[in-house]
Amino acid sequence: MKKALVMALIGTLALASCNKTNTPEVSGTNKSVTFKMMLPADAIYKASAGTATYVDLTSKDRATTLTASGLKPNTSYLAHYHIMGTASTDACKSAGDVLNGTIGTAMTSDANGALTLRGLQNTAALTGAAYINIHEAATPSVVPLCAPL
Repeated sequence: MKKALVMALIGTLALASCNKTNTPEVSGTNKSVTFKMMLPADAIYKASAGTATYVDLTSKDRATTLTASGLKPNTSYLAHYHIMGTASTDACKSAGDVLNGTIGTAMTSDANGALTLRGLQNTAALTGAAYINIHEAATPSVVPLCAPL
């Protein structure tokens, strides 16, 4: 009986140590930029707003958190870092190429049109990033929010 109790205690401690969360170390400070509306004349997106916050970790990854509101309710969205394009001197209107895929995975806004996207990407692969945009997953040309970096 004592042996079984000791084994249960050891097993519990072993499992607890496996679930231990190590906080990643950062190599810089959090940076935060405000999204600007890209479709102010659109009846649905005229109140869209949000913030992009990112920090580079010692693991050589960038942790990015995007929060947005005023989006279409229950709609799937994607976000990307982009390089500066040539279509404009305004980074958000420059049509630059995507850098290193999506930030996290597609996420669906809630019933109020609020959304949080989180992702980790290799910091070196984001060299030259000029802006972050959020767009509808089903219609990539619909870009309600952009944050120049």
